[in-house]
Amino acid sequence: MSDYNFYYDESQHSRLLNLETIKADEFYDGFVVAIVGWDSQRESDLAAQYCEFEKKYLSPNAKELKSTCLKRSQFKYGFKSLSQHNARLISDYLDLFDEEMYVYCSFSSKVELLVDRLFSRYQNQPCFNADLMKYSLAKPLVQYRPNEVVESIYKSPDDLLDALRDFLLNRIEDDKANPELKWTEMDQFRSILEVMDHVMPLDDYQWEYYSPLAGFGLYLSEHNEIDNCTLIIDQEENTRAAAERLGFDGVREADSSECFGVRMADMLAGIVAKLMKAIRDEVTYQSREDEIKKNLFDVEWFNLNDERLELYKKLCRVLIQYDKCWYKVYGSGFSDDLVVLIALLKYLDGFDGAAQLHELGANNAERFNTFCCNSLSEHFQVLSDDPLHTGDLSDPKNLFRPRLRITDRPRTYMVMDVMFGEDGAPMALISENGHENAYVLPADLSGWVSMVLSNVDFKVILFPGKVRFQYFEGRFRADFL
Repeated sequence: MSDYNFYYDESQHSRLLNLETIKADEFYDGFVVAIVGWDSQRESDLAAQYCEFEKKYLSPNAKELKSTCLKRSQFKYGFKSLSQHNARLISDYLDLFDEEMYVYCSFSSKVELLVDRLFSRYQNQPCFNADLMKYSLAKPLVQYRPNEVVESIYKSPDDLLDALRDFLLNRIEDDKANPELKWTEMDQFRSILEVMDHVMPLDDYQWEYYSPLAGFGLYLSEHNEIDNCTLIIDQEENTRAAAERLGFDGVREADSSECFGVRMADMLAGIVAKLMKAIRDEVTYQSREDEIKKNLFDVEWFNLNDERLELYKKLCRVLIQYDKCWYKVYGSGFSDDLVVLIALLKYLDGFDGAAQLHELGANNAERFNTFCCNSLSEHFQVLSDDPLHTGDLSDPKNLFRPRLRITDRPRTYMVMDVMFGEDGAPMALISENGHENAYVLPADLSGWVSMVLSNVDFKVILFPGKVRFQYFEGRFRADFL
């Protein structure tokens, strides 16, 4: 049985979420984590390949090649604005990945964490989705950055409630200038005003490290071939402690200068984070007049030659196409920058070459906006339906509860039993390779589980039994064989 090595690094780390941090000019809302891994038998070969790559780009006096060599200003229009040197560096770096490697990437919103703490009293109920409320609060705080609200976060709860109410009411009035474009935002803000009446004092400014590691735990649960793995992280005691508390075995810290895997994760985290920071800058309003207009990407983002278009295609392969699985890219509730980045990669991957892209010219901005809005709408719907968004991520028992991946290709499992989880999620107990694992099923299959459980005699006859799962003609199916 093979052992697997995984290497962890992060970008845009803010240990303290105090007022000084939040108001800093260079503050970015996202905390980005990248983890790369492989069968340990490949370690020496991959180390040699990576060291050859580093020699090509390492500065004479530098000990290691870090993502800090890629300056933020280089990403103003994504890969379009890179220098030729940095474009070659990223291209050669992405060429190091192949389909046998494992890549996990996560995005966590710092502002959303503060909102969650401030409104911790609000929890999901059958008639109330607290996650959507918190998403709808975090998004405008990042998008508009209202100084009065940000400063009042660190004052009394009453000050914050008053500041939030004033901000939301003023936004609704401003949005009335373009109701066709802003009706969704107005509706969300009105809904928040109806229920928002209590805020908890903010007495904890520390960043928490559980969410990215929780997502990685779910990612591992989708890979039955990985039984034994070691997680190596850059020197960060808080991350190691969080990983150990969540039940990861074989966690250790390493000096990045002596560990090529950590440096490889650092480079990926840095590239992804800088692209998302550029996206955030692009969609941030520059004036009050912009706030009620459609916000389109500058056409320079799409003014690519074949070489720069290929960079996006390479990153698309690494983040999306290789090792396809549900939790490969993992985001918090408010993770719009990540959703937009994935949408950008998919949009540009749809073009065979730069000439085809240029045929659309300035229309690319409008077409991508539509494509992107659809992606954000899908993310919003997942947030509405996904039972895995509930629960305390710092509690190990809420972590390793994998989702059964169902695609348009039918797959048959030996199902031992079905049940509903404590949060109402439909689940199936499946026997695989002599082990029984409980999987969360899509919400669409709640009716199927209810039907089975409604008749005790029926259930005794059916289980254990083979069930074929498939996504067919727009819905999930479960058929007994």
